[in-house]
Amino acid sequence: MSLLEAGLGPAPRSLVEALERASWARGQLEAEVDSALGELTKEELSNRKAIDEAYRRIAALRLLRQEFEARKAGLGAEGSRHDWMAVRDGLRADRERFMQKVEEVRAAVRVRDDRLVEELQGPGLAAAVAEYERFQTEIEPALATLPPAYRSAVIESQQANRRRLAPWIQAANAAAPMLVGPMEPIGVVACASPADGRPEALVFVLPLPFELYRGWAAREEDLAAIFAYRVVTALFRLLREIGAEDAPVEYFEVHECLALQVWLSDHSIRGDLREQTLAHIGRAYEEGPELPGASVEVYGVWVRPELLTEDGY
Repeated sequence: MSLLEAGLGPAPRSLVEALERASWARGQLEAEVDSALGELTKEELSNRKAIDEAYRRIAALRLLRQEFEARKAGLGAEGSRHDWMAVRDGLRADRERFMQKVEEVRAAVRVRDDRLVEELQGPGLAAAVAEYERFQTEIEPALATLPPAYRSAVIESQQANRRRLAPWIQAANAAAPMLVGPMEPIGVVACASPADGRPEALVFVLPLPFELYRGWAAREEDLAAIFAYRVVTALFRLLREIGAEDAPVEYFEVHECLALQVWLSDHSIRGDLREQTLAHIGRAYEEGPELPGASVEVYGVWVRPELLTEDGY
């Protein structure tokens, strides 16, 4: 192909001109190639910087991942600690609220009893009350020594007097007055140890102060005592159902609350211990009117055994 055909213009007038044109054309091509190579070099450097930055980001993300994986590995112990504190604080809160209900019921009973005493001391009933008390303390012990006719007349008179006082006697022996207000949920906590496999121990924790057990014999039969009676009854019913009625029971303190522990290692348990335990706690609440009458609703909570230890481990 001639220089003219190569686009270098008109035919050269001499060899020198032809060589100059060829040199210029080569220079143009080299400049274009150098420019293209320069652009490629810039792009390559830019990509290398992006790759280096990506590697740095990958390294930083790897470190961050390791940090979060380490934190996740520690969440088990941290979560268990939070659960332990929740059970401890929840039991104490329920205990305080329930004992407040005990005081409210006691106050309502005092108001009712004071009203009954005031009515019985009125002019219409004071003589009947005095006659009733005199019969109980003086006449009844000596009834057997009285002549039959006189004894019959005394008994008939006393029965008539008792019928007259019956509404007040019934009111005095009636259940505590019902409290008006929203129902307060109160939890009874239970667990088996170990959590998996054959249970060696069963624990109930009542939201009641442990002092209730210490003074059990001398304590008045208030709402707290009735609550304890019903849960203890539920526990022994459960033991009969699972085939461990002779298992030893120990009273102790958990999270400043009254607890009962049953040793089951010498027994083969029948049925699902967790489901039967919760069912008996629910039955204990449903059987008596005292707790609903005090606006208290009792439910069972099954927890892991470590949540009832002193330190949560």
